[in-house]
Amino acid sequence: MVNTEWNGEPCKARRITAIVADDGRFPAYWARHLVDTRRNIVQVEYGGETFYLDDEDGSGWHKVTHGGSPRWAHSNITIAPDSIQPRGQQLADPDKPCPHENFDATVDVNRITASDNDPTVVGYNADIKVNCADCGEPFRWTGAPAGASPREPMCSIDETELRAPLRPASADPDFGLGLPGFAVNYRHPKES
Repeated sequence: MVNTEWNGEPCKARRITAIVADDGRFPAYWARHLVDTRRNIVQVEYGGETFYLDDEDGSGWHKVTHGGSPRWAHSNITIAPDSIQPRGQQLADPDKPCPHENFDATVDVNRITASDNDPTVVGYNADIKVNCADCGEPFRWTGAPAGASPREPMCSIDETELRAPLRPASADPDFGLGLPGFAVNYRHPKES
């Protein structure tokens, strides 16, 4: 599950589709030409209110998954409330597999310090997960061994999280290479 925020505080957000409605409060409503069309939307629940962001270009979801601050642009949109559908529901045949056309990625960058008592940064690591935005299925990393290493990308045991060491472009090439790591080895029982 992806963490979502509005103004730096936790909020509930989900990707939906909905029919655009007119908004008579604004004479120059930006989406008036889209009224009565179905569009990708992000529904946000925050501070006891529910509001909607246009997400046709991914900007609405980007905003709520990157802190929800004014730093990220968004476009509020008015919808017909009875037209809300989950994003993946537009599949014509529920017996067919999801085509995996839209994706969510989360990247957590970790600063690795010398110890709990020594805040000196000795390395960085990025943990990367990718899910289908429509059905939620996690994607698995191919070809990466399980474990963690300061020298090479590795993945979690279930292959859904890539653990990749990284360094600032200005750092020496051996930055962070003295850190310990671990590997998971798979053993198959011998056949008799």
